[in-house]
Amino acid sequence: MSVHEDVHRPLTTAQEGIWFAQRLDPANAAYNTGEYVEIHGPIDPEIFEAALRRTLTEAQTFAQLFTDTPDGPRSIHASPTRRPLHRIDLTDHPDPSAAAEAWMRADQATAADLTRGPLFTQALFTAAPDRHFWYQRAHHILLDGYSYLLVFRRVAEIYTAEAAGLPVPETPFAPHHRLHDQEAAYRASERFARDRAYFTERYADAPEAVSLARAVASARAGFHRRTAFLSPQETERLTTAAARLGGTRNDLLLAAIGSYLHRHTAAPDVILGLTCMSRAGSAALRTPATASNNLPLRLTLTPATTVRELLDAVAAEVRAIRRHQQYRGEDLRRDLKLLGGDRRLFGPVVNLIPFGYDLRFGEHSVTHHPLSGGLVDDLCVTARPLADGGLSLDFDANPALYTPDELADHQQRVLLLVDQLAEAEPDSPLARLSLLRPGERPSPPAETAGAPAPDATLPARFQAQAHRTPHAVAVTDGTTALTYAELNGRANRLAHHLLAHGARPGGTIALALPRTHHLPAGILAVLKTGGGYLPLD
Repeated sequence: MSVHEDVHRPLTTAQEGIWFAQRLDPANAAYNTGEYVEIHGPIDPEIFEAALRRTLTEAQTFAQLFTDTPDGPRSIHASPTRRPLHRIDLTDHPDPSAAAEAWMRADQATAADLTRGPLFTQALFTAAPDRHFWYQRAHHILLDGYSYLLVFRRVAEIYTAEAAGLPVPETPFAPHHRLHDQEAAYRASERFARDRAYFTERYADAPEAVSLARAVASARAGFHRRTAFLSPQETERLTTAAARLGGTRNDLLLAAIGSYLHRHTAAPDVILGLTCMSRAGSAALRTPATASNNLPLRLTLTPATTVRELLDAVAAEVRAIRRHQQYRGEDLRRDLKLLGGDRRLFGPVVNLIPFGYDLRFGEHSVTHHPLSGGLVDDLCVTARPLADGGLSLDFDANPALYTPDELADHQQRVLLLVDQLAEAEPDSPLARLSLLRPGERPSPPAETAGAPAPDATLPARFQAQAHRTPHAVAVTDGTTALTYAELNGRANRLAHHLLAHGARPGGTIALALPRTHHLPAGILAVLKTGGGYLPLD
């Protein structure tokens, strides 16, 4: 690429966060995003390539490279040379789909240099004369999920016009600098101050965010994925059930994930991450770029919370977040002093995508295949509407935190809660919802349960007891009593905190605590990290 050094622009806040994270770990490919569409029908590769090149020129985000300056990172407008479209013929391959996806996975694992590029890849695979895969990969600093739709849609529009010999409609894309100008105006406005006040007040007393994982770890390229597909009938059932409970289908999905996190950790406060488009105004909605934003969604739950109370709480939180969604999660982390280390703003992330991919190349329909939305810190659940009226639910997990079997178990139990919420009476307490899968039986009461394995650790024995008798009193100091579920939840949260601050198996942690209910929670937390505790007077 030839670079014009005279065009330097500050990064948007979304880009800046990605820039600094990538610079801390340049070889990490976790910020690569990718999708492909399967085109059902014959297409003209020459017309397709011309339509693609025109779109890449119109979408100014693809002309960006990035550099450090004394004033901070800046984007540079780079005039792209004729970047190749990879055209790969797989018609003689015994399994074209597998071969294409293997090529895509290898490309996804290639780390990008933000200062030199290339920051994106385009490929067209021919599986058969009437079957093609168009693949896009871009660093997240260039595109978010909504931007992929804009690019797919524009190429299809140009291709369809050119193939029919019709005039190509004017580009719908707004200039890229409009996003930065709009953000600068927002950050200087009273609305920015109001949005900041909402989040800082809402989370001033928030506890440490809990997770379904037993540890913390940095995200790397790659993740485990399990996808569930709901039929149009099942999807409509959820929509109808949510309306009966006074909410939306998305509220019901969030309620299921939030209540599962509560049941799994016994934490009275759970904080999910909610992905927002954060695009205000028509210009932002017409600009391929990265703008998506993850913001916290806080729920306070008890076993006695009713289904209707849960749905009402979720709906109220979502409305408030939508009103204030231009405020960046990166800013909130700074406000709450959560920068550095493994301190969390939220636990699992939920991405409720509101748009589908109803595209056509001429008369030919497409099937959309999402590959990666970028970084997976912990667990991410993404709901996407399908062309037939159904719904897909992707469960993506950081492989440093979850095994494939653990991810499968979490997915199945979340789906159990989704199904039960759809059937529950509004006044039913959450404690009545079962986490048992078909064929499973509850653990026997403590007095009839078999002895634990001889080599079981103390944390493992306590965890088993907490599963058997979650609501029985585990410890009391004469003033405060904690159930097994409550004590286990407190110990898990403290163990996560200790691991985030350097605790490791085999280490020693000093405990200076009075003989109250805090002491056994501290002892148990230390043991859960794999370390030993040293009591101090």
